[in-house]
Amino acid sequence: MNRKIFHIAAILATFFLSSCSGILDGIYDDAPQDSAFEEGFHGGEHATFTLQLDATSYDNWIYISLADRTIGRMPIPSTLTGRWDGRSALVYQLVEGDRYTELDYIPTDTQAEPAHWDFAIHHFDVKTNGAEAAETPWTDLSSVDKSAIASLDFKADEWSDHQVITDLREMMGFKIGYQHSKVNPALTRWVTMDFSTPPPVYSATGRVYIMRLSSGELAALKMRSYMSEMGTKGFLTIDITYPL
Repeated sequence: MNRKIFHIAAILATFFLSSCSGILDGIYDDAPQDSAFEEGFHGGEHATFTLQLDATSYDNWIYISLADRTIGRMPIPSTLTGRWDGRSALVYQLVEGDRYTELDYIPTDTQAEPAHWDFAIHHFDVKTNGAEAAETPWTDLSSVDKSAIASLDFKADEWSDHQVITDLREMMGFKIGYQHSKVNPALTRWVTMDFSTPPPVYSATGRVYIMRLSSGELAALKMRSYMSEMGTKGFLTIDITYPL
């Protein structure tokens, strides 16, 4: 069976199984939140702490300031109400395996951002405020070798028209809406979703990522979990050391 047929089967399986109450809850982001999940920073004033985020929505970016330990949500613009910046847009793509064919391009307002932030998360996507990030070989924050950080492959954010999903209403026709947005290619790898065989398979690298902020400070991040205890995808638990 070729990849396109697998892709069709995956989408059909998503449609039918997610409509069946109580069957495979959580595989398709539809299970309830567990009572133990508490969004926010946890761990006092120590350099190593934990951040929990409800990133289940596809409609906003969650902005995080490490120094201030603040969290702020900003909705993704869907219309153009002022002067266009020349690149902000919603793009509808025909998705066939690894091939993307642009169907619609809708200019929008510029994505709003808070005054102070270091990185932002949209579901599993990540962008930074002028930072660079690198995947490391380490799987635990305590294993980070500071002397080896300089040799890591740091990557700056890149613009993408098929990474930040905003609209899945027409996925049965392979038409998916994306925000034209910058993303960090290293950090965005920490969780992936594979539709090549149904049902979709979620996987996390389990690696520590080093973020070099625009100030020159370093932060180490590890996605400990991308789901709640009830199995809902998008409830994130991230262990962080800052400053490193």
